[in-house]
Amino acid sequence: MENKTGKYFKYAIGEIILVVIGILIALSINNWNEDRKNNITESQYYCKLLSDFELDRVNIAELYKESEYKITVSKRLLLDLNSKGKDKTYLVNGYLQGLRTNAFVPSKVAMTDLISSGKLNLLTKDALKNDLVRYYGELDKLLYQLEINRSKSLERAFLYDDVNQFGHQYFDYVAKSLGPEILQTLPINNWHLDSDSKYYRQFQNDLVFFVTMSEREKQHYSNIRKEMESVYQKLKVECTRN
Repeated sequence: MENKTGKYFKYAIGEIILVVIGILIALSINNWNEDRKNNITESQYYCKLLSDFELDRVNIAELYKESEYKITVSKRLLLDLNSKGKDKTYLVNGYLQGLRTNAFVPSKVAMTDLISSGKLNLLTKDALKNDLVRYYGELDKLLYQLEINRSKSLERAFLYDDVNQFGHQYFDYVAKSLGPEILQTLPINNWHLDSDSKYYRQFQNDLVFFVTMSEREKQHYSNIRKEMESVYQKLKVECTRN
């Protein structure tokens, strides 16, 4: 009986050891599988972030060219205004081109998803993760400055005490909406031929202001591109590697 009891005891211990080994193996396989899935998800996020950056780079390049175009238009109008050789319709519609500003709306799809879903910890490259957080923080500051510049420029068009005297009705889209019959009833003021007119001086000041604001826009876009460049290159490496 003692021999049988000893054999049963050894057998039970062996069974327990086998069960424990089985559990450890299962846990290891599960952990390996979870790590594998997390690595795949991490790689996908790097590529999604890279896509957002590439889209932003294209948009910034276009907006930078737009700012350069507004500078060119505004400077040309300053010369045309001084020469007194252009009609008001031409000047006012050129003014609108110098004024118009498209807002930069960055693509934050991947980063927003990472933060809102609580998956930011899936990014195991701590240096790159810190760079991403810092970049988006700096981006928000620059976007705020761009929006201030944009708002200040748009305000200029509404500072004229008499928009009919100034010539808002000569904007192409306004003229089409009013029609020729109504346009004939509105006052005509050839302030663009009078250097002493307050509208002439205000128009001139606005054009100089547009040049200044567009130059500042260019600086902000350059700063955004500079901020994103190192992060962009790191994302390219991580996306390509996986």
